[in-house]
Amino acid sequence: MDSLLDKLSKAKIFSSLDLASGYWHVPIHPKDTEKLAFCTNFGLYEWCRLPFGIKVAPAIFNRLIRRILTKYKIDFACNYFDDIIVYSSSEHWKHLKTIFEICEKENIKLKLSKCVFAQTKISFLGYEIEQGKVSPNNANIETIKKLQPPTNVKELQRFLGSVNVYNKFIPQYSKLRYPLNQLLKKDVKFNWTNECQDAFDKLKETLTTKPVLNLYNPDVTCHVFVDASQKSVGAVLKQPDASDVFHPIAYHSRTLRDYEKNYAITELECLAIVDALDKFYYYLHGQKFVIHTDHAALVWLKNVKNLRGRLFRWSLKLSMFDYEIKYQKGCTNIEADMLSRHPVSHHLQHAVHLLDINEIKTQQKNDNLCGPKYHEVKDVIVIKKRNLYKIVVPFSLKLKLLNQAHEQFGHPGVQKMLNLITPQYYWPNITSDITEFVKHCSICQLNKKRKQKRFGLLQQVPPTSTPFECISVDTVGGFNYYNSTKKFLHIVIDHATRHVWAFPSKNENSETYINILKQIFQIQVPVKLLTDRNAAFTSSRFKKFLRNYNVKHLLTTAHHPQTNGKVERVNQSLVTRLKCKVNSTSTKVPWTKLLESVTNEYNLTPHSITKYPPAYLLLGTLPYDSPIGQNSYYEPVNEARNLAFQRTIDYHNKNKIRYDARFVDKKFNPGDLVVYEEFHYPNTRKLTPPFSGPYEVIKQCSEVTYEINKPNPLTKQATQIVHISKLRCFHSPDKLKLSHE
Repeated sequence: MDSLLDKLSKAKIFSSLDLASGYWHVPIHPKDTEKLAFCTNFGLYEWCRLPFGIKVAPAIFNRLIRRILTKYKIDFACNYFDDIIVYSSSEHWKHLKTIFEICEKENIKLKLSKCVFAQTKISFLGYEIEQGKVSPNNANIETIKKLQPPTNVKELQRFLGSVNVYNKFIPQYSKLRYPLNQLLKKDVKFNWTNECQDAFDKLKETLTTKPVLNLYNPDVTCHVFVDASQKSVGAVLKQPDASDVFHPIAYHSRTLRDYEKNYAITELECLAIVDALDKFYYYLHGQKFVIHTDHAALVWLKNVKNLRGRLFRWSLKLSMFDYEIKYQKGCTNIEADMLSRHPVSHHLQHAVHLLDINEIKTQQKNDNLCGPKYHEVKDVIVIKKRNLYKIVVPFSLKLKLLNQAHEQFGHPGVQKMLNLITPQYYWPNITSDITEFVKHCSICQLNKKRKQKRFGLLQQVPPTSTPFECISVDTVGGFNYYNSTKKFLHIVIDHATRHVWAFPSKNENSETYINILKQIFQIQVPVKLLTDRNAAFTSSRFKKFLRNYNVKHLLTTAHHPQTNGKVERVNQSLVTRLKCKVNSTSTKVPWTKLLESVTNEYNLTPHSITKYPPAYLLLGTLPYDSPIGQNSYYEPVNEARNLAFQRTIDYHNKNKIRYDARFVDKKFNPGDLVVYEEFHYPNTRKLTPPFSGPYEVIKQCSEVTYEINKPNPLTKQATQIVHISKLRCFHSPDKLKLSHE
């Protein structure tokens, strides 16, 4: 529930949507309707939609709504069962329109009378939310306000249950309810004393004065203030606003257990910290935060060694967190005097390696932005941020500072650059400037691997419906063993039928491919031939051979074998079958003698996509000695080919959806600068940059291919046609613009 509320922390406008008969949106599978049957005087009936009252109904319905929001990647709405909250800092009408369109697509009906639109304050989950603040719901508070003092244990339990819902709003909650807890113990007579009445009144008063908490902001550092007494431990989670004023996010306290009351004061204070981190784990884990305690002995806890017993166990638990412990007398928020702690000179000891302090002083005097809104200490202009004093960097030194930090510390990323610079330095828009600087670093762009999705949606070779409309050729090497002098396997596949021909050879030159294709052409000359850009396929002799047969030659993009995906997949299948055959016999049979049987087995096996054996789709019949029998398929071959074609289309559509989910659409314009991802064999050239460039885009050749001014070492041409998935935008350092604020 807290995680849902925290999503609303930055929102200013809210709308609440309520589903009409929510459970009835979920259909019941026909096989399961009998499980929901009920009997009446008029007969037996079965539910066709999810009914109210089924034990698992809430979980099923809640999961359905969340899946729909996740499916459309909605980050401006959340749900709690049938209540959907749309929240925005701006563009609220656009967000509502998107939600309504989703409801229409998913056939979700809303109940208009229960919907509320475009409110700055809204009730949700028993709370009222308004611009980053949360308070108890008025209706619930009024109910608690009218409660009379309990006269027995059951009434007391009901009161404490209603109050406990809002315990995070009540400071020192466990202390206030301590007298009431004593009445809940076994074998204790219910005796309502003045102390109990005072506790009852204070709890009601605290809630009825409408306490307000801030919602958690993940972008702001958390501060945990802890305290302990002989009866209870407590904590408050706070975050500062832009003016460094701390606002509570949540309160927590609990009564000590009997054995805990025997702890020493240091152990109690440490227990308060451990207990607070357990309670606020959701907010603190994975974030850097500050713990404030009024017990000076705990400041050493993080660094001390040779701890024993429970302190050792607690320190082990605390090691999961990234925190700093600060001592503040009386757990107050008194700010120390700036000069007494010498904050500027302390920071300068660490900063001197990046910028010269005298240069900073000189440039600050010449910079109009270093004005009166900042402090001046020892002739250095500084700003106070969360109790730390940072040097204000003038515009003239920004780039120098960024270059120094980036080069001296091994070209770190944005977050590490922020961690290096922000503890000592400040200027407006520092985060955006560091982000832009790292993005425009040419060394980083050429040497760091991708973190974003690749460019280019899937552009598939159109499926074919008739044999020899298109065939592909490819070669697999590395067969120079097992009593054979032939080390290449050449594979030809027909796109429509998936029929395969395989040929072993000693080399892979133009003459070899021409002889192979002549054997194929004796069966039928294809309309199109798809190959990679091997030198044998781009030679003048091979091109002339295809022209003589009037065959259209299609070439894949360089270093992008996915274009010829059909034959690449067949390569894997045949090699695996060969490997199993060769290694299943005690005597090593030459792989070339096994190739024919492996190829025949492949062609007689129903394909996973077409559901027909490739040999049947190509020849219209199966051999008499086929293991699956000649009469297994009763459709005429033309009908079978049409079904295979339709199944191939369906597979292409599903494959495109899967592929496109991992890529993004992108268009380059002539003149754009890009870097090219080079091909390197695994575990080689560890120190070679993964990208080369920058190169200029000459023109767009297709939806996913571009011509760039990258020299081709094979053809000696000044340009290359490359696939967009191999490209990444290059941000020229010359175009870096830092903010002038």
